[in-house]
Order: sequence, then structure tokens, then C-alpha cells
Amino acid sequence: MRRQGIVLRLIASVAFFCLSSFAETEYVIVNNNNYISNTAILYRLDASTGILTKTAVLHDGGQGLPYGNNDFYQVEQAVTQDASCIFVFDTGTSDIAAFSKASKYHRVGRYFNSSLIAIFDGGTLALSPNGKFLYASYSETENLGAWKINSDCTLTFLTAYSLSGNGQVRATPNGKYLLATGLGGVAQFAIDKPTGNLTYLGTLVFRIGACARLGVCAPYGFDITKDNKYVVLSSLALTVDRQDAFPVALAARITSTGLAHPRVWALRNSAGLVANFFTLFSAAGYGGSGDLYFGTQGQSGVEPGVLTTSFTERPLSFKVKNATMLNTPRGLEGNIAVTGNLMVIAEYPNQIGVFRINSDGSLTLLSTTTVDEQGEGLFSLSIFPNTR
Repeated sequence: MRRQGIVLRLIASVAFFCLSSFAETEYVIVNNNNYISNTAILYRLDASTGILTKTAVLHDGGQGLPYGNNDFYQVEQAVTQDASCIFVFDTGTSDIAAFSKASKYHRVGRYFNSSLIAIFDGGTLALSPNGKFLYASYSETENLGAWKINSDCTLTFLTAYSLSGNGQVRATPNGKYLLATGLGGVAQFAIDKPTGNLTYLGTLVFRIGACARLGVCAPYGFDITKDNKYVVLSSLALTVDRQDAFPVALAARITSTGLAHPRVWALRNSAGLVANFFTLFSAAGYGGSGDLYFGTQGQSGVEPGVLTTSFTERPLSFKVKNATMLNTPRGLEGNIAVTGNLMVIAEYPNQIGVFRINSDGSLTLLSTTTVDEQGEGLFSLSIFPNTR
């Protein structure tokens, strides 16, 4: 009887997760990146306390990557706005696992194409805003795969595009364009909304200002303003004597013929944070005036952290507001996600930190959750539904 009661409670919990309104509750999805047998974990987020409660574990059927073979700015999970479909990248086996709400989030398929190989530096998943297409970057073959999302969340392969790099990808909010970072530049594609097909519009590189000392600034993670006019990217540059590095923000205008008007801002800070890797707008910043967050990786003995900047779109401006260093288990930080005044951070290899964002841009730790799934590969997470 006791065992039967446990089973019944588990069924009730799963049913609640499947039937509850996502508009009222926010969840954190984590790609565990397990190199033995990958899983995605769903946590319910308590906005008042920052506590994460495990809700479900999705078994991908594929494999992630072992320690040392990943880029921490990649976003390797995607959830449609109504949470009807969830997609998780198994970068070790270069496949995408698909899960459907209609099937109580059982896996409905794994999708692989022999011309699209991720491994080593992983890749990123990006949904079209209308939820009809999924795009993925693959670092080993340095290309971009386009997939059609069917009504049951299964995927149909469309085609592959040359990317010349292994970076992050993201669609503009209006669904007109797809941007992708590659080797030293940012590529822009036009999206054909009926078919999901892409048309290459060109690649922009950043060789001006402090970037000239490196030859070119390598772009990493990025975000796009709500009005679809600007892309802002993470990077780093060198001082005049080329002895020290410092974080920079890269920005460019999104136009119908490709990216234009590149600009570079130095973001020197008292905490000594160096290497910007991940970019995320707050809701206000996304709207054109407010906070913009950069996740930074540790460099030369400097711990990783979060650099909070004040961003304005008109006129275009970035100013350092605060810098918070993070004491992560191995000095490595992955994706950051924000909802309201809460920030959730993937801390390699198996830790999730939830922080309160203070009015001055500093962070206060609220909770720490250890991922208890087997394997050490955590570096990718996001919050859904996207309330920004």
C-alpha cells in the first residue's frame, strides 16, 4: 500500500505539471549535458524565495559532452512559448530530443543528420518566434541546421547552411532574421516565414576600436532588442600595451541588407571581470532602456561573475553599473536567465544558483541547488515561459 501511495503521488505530480497554467508558474529547464545518458531537468521556481523544486526529468536517449569539451555560452534547450514542445540538444551524439506536452512530455523522437555534427564545442538551439521552426548550430561541421516543427513536436529536416563557426544563434523578435556568431563575426540570415528557409545576408566583423589590437573581437553570446533594431554581443579586448584583457560590448544595427554600423564599448570594472561570454537583457533593457547583463568567465585567477550595465538604445550607450564575482565550484559559469528581479545561473559542473537582483545591479544569493543526475556537464539552462 505504501508503494502504491508513492506511485499515485508521482502520477499526480506529473499530471499537475502537464495541466497547470504556465502563465502562472515559471520553470527552469536545465540541459544536464550528461555524457553517459543525457537528461533535461525541470524545476519550478518560487519567485519569492528563489527555491527550485524538481518537477520532472526528461530522458533524452542521447549523450552530452564530458568536461572540457564545451562552450559555456551555448544555449542547448528550447521551449515553445505555450510549452507544448520542448527540445534538448544532445551535443555528444549530435541529435535533438523532442518532447510533447500532449504526450505528458514523453520523448516523441530524436533527430540526427549525418551532415550536422556538434561534439567538442557543442551548439545552440533557437526557435522561430512563431514556434514553427527550430534552428541549431553544429560546431564540428561548422554549419546551421533548419528543422520544421510538426504539430506533434516531431521534427522534419529542411536543409543545412554554412556558418563558418560554432556560435550562438537567435531569431529577431519579429521573426524576420536569424543571427549567428561564428569565427570572428556575426552572420545574418533572412527567414522565409512560410517555409523556414534562410537567405544569407552577410557577416559583420568587429575590427574597430579596442578590437583592432586583436585583429578582430570574437563574438560570443548575444541578445537582440525588442524593436529588432540592435544586436548586442559579449566579447573581450586588450589594453594598449596588450598585456591585459578587459570585457567589451559589441553592438550593430540590424538592417534588411545585413548588419551595419559596428560599435565597441569598453566595460572595465572594479571587480576585474575580464571575459564577457553571455549576454541577456532585462525586461526594461529589452525594451530600450534598462539593465543588460553579461555573464563572464574566469581568466588568469579571476573568478567568473556577472557584469551589470545600464543600457540605452537612443542614444546607444552602455555604462557599468555593478560587478558581482561568483564563487562557483570549478570557477566556470554557463548560461544566465532572468525573470523579474531574479537571476538563475548555471554553475559548472552541477550547481544552479538563484540570486536576487538588487536595485544597484548587485546580486544576492537566495538558493543553491545541486543537480543530482549522474554526470558532470551542466552549463545550459533557461526560464520558461518567457515573460519578457
